[in-house]
Amino acid sequence: MRKLLYFPIIHDQADMGSLETKISQEGERKYGQAAWKDHLKQVQISWNRLQNKIKQQFDDVPADKVKIYQDGLPEAGEIGLKIIKEVAKRGSKNYQIVEDLLRKGAQLEKAESKELLIQEYNYLSRLRDATTPVEQLNALLVYQEKAQELLNKRDDYIANRINITLKYDELGIAFFGSKHSIIDRLNKDITVTRIQEFKDKITIDLINQGL
Repeated sequence: MRKLLYFPIIHDQADMGSLETKISQEGERKYGQAAWKDHLKQVQISWNRLQNKIKQQFDDVPADKVKIYQDGLPEAGEIGLKIIKEVAKRGSKNYQIVEDLLRKGAQLEKAESKELLIQEYNYLSRLRDATTPVEQLNALLVYQEKAQELLNKRDDYIANRINITLKYDELGIAFFGSKHSIIDRLNKDITVTRIQEFKDKITIDLINQGL
């Protein structure tokens, strides 16, 4: 039997890199500074709950039978491990959890297509760098037109990677943003347990918006 623990996640500030300032500004504008700060606090609390859930599951499975699939990571091996360590050092709770699992003997798998991620990043960068209202509107319209198509392609790629690399008697641990739709693309012999830990009001609102 093949098993997969699937965690729909909300990225924390350390995961966002150069986009973090723009996202925080938009969040504070829409929800208010106090509410947005409370949301960020709740995200961290949710990550702590998620970490405890993983520890409970991980103790029951040999470490060399565990494979990690990470949103936004198109590399494994030494390069993938270097990325994990760098982002974990910046304070990403997600990557700190992955780093800990790898230290215990879990295996990191390439989950994403580098080409598709570059395409999405380029659209988001144009949106981030737009300065005038016209530029912002044009960048938003272009991104909205391409976003779902890119997401579908990413989800197909991710599901295929899990289908190919997760072997019999192994446990996969998958961290992907809530906008992804991967589970229904997986082979039927993979038993999936979906664990939702991010439940604060703003998070639910963002999920309902498909963000």
